[in-house]
Amino acid sequence: MKLIRNIVFFICFALLLAACQNADTTSTIKDKNLDTILSDISDKYVVLSIGQDLKSKDVKVEVEDTEDANKVKADIKRQLKENGLSAYKVDVRERNVKQLEKENRWLDIENKVLVDLKENKEYKNVTYKKTDVTLKQPVTVAIVTPINKSDDGAQEYSEKIKKEVNTFIQTKDIKKQSKGDSYKIVIYDQDDQVIS
Repeated sequence: MKLIRNIVFFICFALLLAACQNADTTSTIKDKNLDTILSDISDKYVVLSIGQDLKSKDVKVEVEDTEDANKVKADIKRQLKENGLSAYKVDVRERNVKQLEKENRWLDIENKVLVDLKENKEYKNVTYKKTDVTLKQPVTVAIVTPINKSDDGAQEYSEKIKKEVNTFIQTKDIKKQSKGDSYKIVIYDQDDQVIS
């Protein structure tokens, strides 16, 4: 009796083991969330930035221009669909790395220029205006003043700011950071009119 019980136990155990080995182990879990999918994309491709808006269901991805934006977009959409997240709109854009590097470099320089100007109480209310930075064109450093173009002394004030900004950009550290990029300084009034 004990022998029969051991044989039955052994047969049941063998059947259970065989059933486990025949199970389809190739199926993958399809419950990835958006963050996991985007992390996978970052591991596969040279991703420069990822933005997502859960309310509007927008996903924006910037990849290096060595990548195929259409291929990356198709991969993201496929993974979203497989995981029941196909309601998201996907926008993938290729970015030139040298262009992006120049944009970031000049954004930092413009911030430093503004800090330098605000240290002088005569210029404490000035701001800067974001401009497009391109590889082949001089960078425009756009300063917005709290005056009107038609004010007495507006032109003189504008020229003083230009001189101050140019002197700052020509300092050793900033000159090194600008990497010899050409630039021009444009001064705007409070109504977005060019003073000089």
